[in-house]
Amino acid sequence: MNLLRSLTAALLPLVAAANAAAADGAALFNQHCATCHQPTAEGTVGLAPSLKGEHWQRLGAQRQYLPTVVLKGMAGPIKVNGQPFSGSMPPFAGQLGDDDLAAIATHLRGLQGAAADKPYSADEFAPVRAAAGNPSQTRALRRQILGE
Repeated sequence: MNLLRSLTAALLPLVAAANAAAADGAALFNQHCATCHQPTAEGTVGLAPSLKGEHWQRLGAQRQYLPTVVLKGMAGPIKVNGQPFSGSMPPFAGQLGDDDLAAIATHLRGLQGAAADKPYSADEFAPVRAAAGNPSQTRALRRQILGE
């Protein structure tokens, strides 16, 4: 019984920290992304594409894609769920740290229905942040992944 209490006492702070990180991801997404992409990630017609849809099965399978988009931005014409968009998403590399970006990415993956998959960590953002890149290169990466 003492072992169970000890384990419970040790795990409670970890569960609380995980819940806080999830809440922070939602709050950060709402603060930095929802203005254009909406709180549900459904997008805004003519302004910002939906961050949901079949294409995210392939894009989400490339673990570095989402960190690349948020750190390097994206610009130029794309098609999402059959709807054309031509715009620019600014890079967030100068605005948010890797921990915050990981929380946002994990929250977004949850909105996309991938809540059970591995959460993002700040360690996944650091090498992308250090690598060269720009919004046009991110769009080229998207086209490559989707075979467009």
